[in-house]
Amino acid sequence: MKKQTILLISSLLLIAFSIYLWKFRGTNVNLENSEEPKDIVKLLGENRKNLSLETEVIRIEPIQTKIELIGETEAVPDAIIDVPARISGRITSVFFVEGDSIKKGQKLANIDSPELAKLRSSYLVAKSKYTAAEQNSNRINSLVKMNLAAKQELIDAEANLKVIESEKISAEENLRANGLAIDNSASGVYTVFAPRSGLALSRNAIPGSIVLGNQILTTIAELSHLWFQAKIFENDLKYLSEGISGKIILNAYPDSEFEGILEHIGEKVDPESRTVHARLVFKNKNRKAKIGLFGKASLSVNGRSGIQILEVAIQSYQNRKFVFIESQTNEFKWIEITTGSTTDGKTEVLSGIAEGDRIVTKGAFELKAILFKSTFGGE
Repeated sequence: MKKQTILLISSLLLIAFSIYLWKFRGTNVNLENSEEPKDIVKLLGENRKNLSLETEVIRIEPIQTKIELIGETEAVPDAIIDVPARISGRITSVFFVEGDSIKKGQKLANIDSPELAKLRSSYLVAKSKYTAAEQNSNRINSLVKMNLAAKQELIDAEANLKVIESEKISAEENLRANGLAIDNSASGVYTVFAPRSGLALSRNAIPGSIVLGNQILTTIAELSHLWFQAKIFENDLKYLSEGISGKIILNAYPDSEFEGILEHIGEKVDPESRTVHARLVFKNKNRKAKIGLFGKASLSVNGRSGIQILEVAIQSYQNRKFVFIESQTNEFKWIEITTGSTTDGKTEVLSGIAEGDRIVTKGAFELKAILFKSTFGGE
């Protein structure tokens, strides 16, 4: 009986001791797990080498917000002019071709115009009548002074002179309105001269063809400077002001930059595109830019100092942004950051890291996979 009692007591003690050991071991495991940081990745030197990690030290540097405007080139209105025939007739000769460099006053074309002959004839007739009427008025005035003619004759002569003078003035204005010289020529040949210097953008003049007075023979443009007509999205208006400089890159010349100035910002928002008109003027270096080319204007604004890191260093998790900081050798900490604008592959960091921190720039995705190896597939 005693032996059975002793065995029973021994069994109970053994069971109690086993339970104690099990609970003590579980407590130690829980303590170990609770003390293990959940935002740290520790690597061995060999593992780091296999991941090809790269880091860089964060520094405060100048930052500018870059705004891009899409647009199209256009000639400066005051630097381009249409050259009309001015008078109907037949073109007898042309002295330029498209693309020629034209000088102001250069002869462009000759037009043989019956209409011009008629206008000049009318002027010469009116001028002759005026001269005769003026001489007659002066003669009668002299006779009146000598009491050899009645005063009424002088009044009639002066009235006739005024009527004929108005006819002469009308004939002169007809010539002037058509850009014709007021001279004693009776010829119907009209010469078209260049009103300004520049390039002949077109040629609509063929010898022997009949033209009307409003037909454009050519367009002359001075293209040393061009306009870039663009659109500003309303969210970007707060950064922009007239007078700031920018670079214009045209689709035809992606490797060339044209220096420009934001000359004008419109006053009205387009209700459909929600944009405001903008105009930049830029120097057409080497005359490479052409009228009507598409491109973009890049404006750097809002200059400040701050932290910028490579965009590839930033990892997303649950709509938040994180980076890895090497807090100790081969020990990488998962840090949440607040980001700003991204320019040329670099993102501004507003908070979360500081100057002097060493950030992982290559291999951050692999570190994230290691950190979340148990839940990464469901992320």
